[in-house]
Amino acid sequence: MNTTPNAPQTTDTAEEEPYTPPRRERRKAGSGPTNRTGTQRKPAEQPAAGIDWAAHRATSWYGGPRQATANKLGFYDPATEPIPSSTRQGEATYLAVASAPTSYKGLLVGVDADTGWMVAHDPFTGYKLGITQSPNVCFIGDLGKGKSSMMKCWGVLRALVLGHRVVQIDKKPQLQADGSIRGEYTELGNKLGASIVRFALDGTGTRINILDPAIAVRIEGNIEAGKPPGQSQLLRAILGEALGRPIKPKEGKALRMAHESALNRAKAEGRVAVIGDIVHFLWFPEESVTAVAGLTVKEARKWGIDPAAELERLIEDDLAGLIDGPTSENISLNSGLTIFDVSALPEDGPALGIVMMIISTWLTNTLMSQKNLVPTHFNVEEAWHLVEGSFAKVNLRNMKVSRGLSLSCKFAFHHPSDLPAKSPARAIMKECGTVFLYGQQDDDDARDTARIFSLPKGTHKIIKKLGQGVCLLKIGTQPPLMVTHIRSNLEIELTNTDGAMTSAATIAMDGTDTTVSFEDGSDTTITFKEEAA
Repeated sequence: MNTTPNAPQTTDTAEEEPYTPPRRERRKAGSGPTNRTGTQRKPAEQPAAGIDWAAHRATSWYGGPRQATANKLGFYDPATEPIPSSTRQGEATYLAVASAPTSYKGLLVGVDADTGWMVAHDPFTGYKLGITQSPNVCFIGDLGKGKSSMMKCWGVLRALVLGHRVVQIDKKPQLQADGSIRGEYTELGNKLGASIVRFALDGTGTRINILDPAIAVRIEGNIEAGKPPGQSQLLRAILGEALGRPIKPKEGKALRMAHESALNRAKAEGRVAVIGDIVHFLWFPEESVTAVAGLTVKEARKWGIDPAAELERLIEDDLAGLIDGPTSENISLNSGLTIFDVSALPEDGPALGIVMMIISTWLTNTLMSQKNLVPTHFNVEEAWHLVEGSFAKVNLRNMKVSRGLSLSCKFAFHHPSDLPAKSPARAIMKECGTVFLYGQQDDDDARDTARIFSLPKGTHKIIKKLGQGVCLLKIGTQPPLMVTHIRSNLEIELTNTDGAMTSAATIAMDGTDTTVSFEDGSDTTITFKEEAA
């Protein structure tokens, strides 16, 4: 037996096990660390001799004693040598890159305010790519937010680069360098060699004939699908505006009979009919025409008295010199850019809306007769005159046939909340496949804008915060993009309309002549005359 003190007793026949002292005794004896099994732990490996520690520290990061979590994350791994590359190869290492919001095809609009990507679009390219089904465009926003600048650059200058035709209705009057008052597109048109057609009530402007042969003679209620409005629809719209109420059925019949007589008389005389001929036959109906309708001359004249009186007053007063004669020879589509200057027409009368409606209908009918359709942009700023009252039906018809005529109608508006719930203007806005939404300070305008175009919830808050030159661009059914408009130096020069507000000119108070200088280097002399006492 084993006689060692405190040792376990064993029998002689059993194999003796090696004796292991208790852990406390081992610690006192100074033995090395052991595992729970009692075996000696393997001593830590010492770094091999000959290591260049200076080079090791240069390629490694040392932050003190190693921590378990940091070790798992690779904080103590040696730094790797950089590998030369290029931006083309390196783009694959940065996977979180937003894709371009639009195709590179089309006209430059600006840059995406969120990603910095280029935004390119135009109605005709968008239609070819299948992202929009309507070529029509509308701009909505407060004054001074950048609608006019976008229309001038994107809707006029850049469209001309593609070889497209542009027809611009110029409504805003602006002081020119020579001291005259003309439309704000006059300077741009002069520099580009555009054809400028000016309308005025003083007899010095252009005439456009409502019965011009370029405008087809389409009878109301018998309009072919895909055809623009004709003379009959224009006459009814003008008469409705003159009467200030819807046309009664008997008045409409009298108007159609007078229209027929006027065309027959002009053809027999070898000339073009004018609206004065219609007024004449409303006062004095032809028996040959009234008999077909089973009416006497007296009955037909009674039906046409009110229309005759109002049309006569209209062409002799509100529309004097505008539609009371043959169309002027300078009205044509022979130029890449044609500007119709209506800035001299009064805002509060029917003249402005009637002339704009006739121009729109003349344009669609002229395009209908052309064999080779050139993509055409028809731009109207402050288009309220085309979308209200009796003009709205005609204009909506012109918009509906625009796709078949390679025509893009572009309209600018201000405050949609001013429109009644069933206003035709709302239907015209919804007809647009491309929408530029600029800032609206009024909460009702912002909410109404978001409602009309079914924008995501909360978009009205973004619309209220949009600054100058920034808009929400909605193309077809795609989500809106926040776009910052960018202009070249040439575009800034051609589209600047702030000359009046930024003028630094001064006027002498002593009654003498003074010279007013403009930013472009031109000047004009203003003469002060004392009135006799």
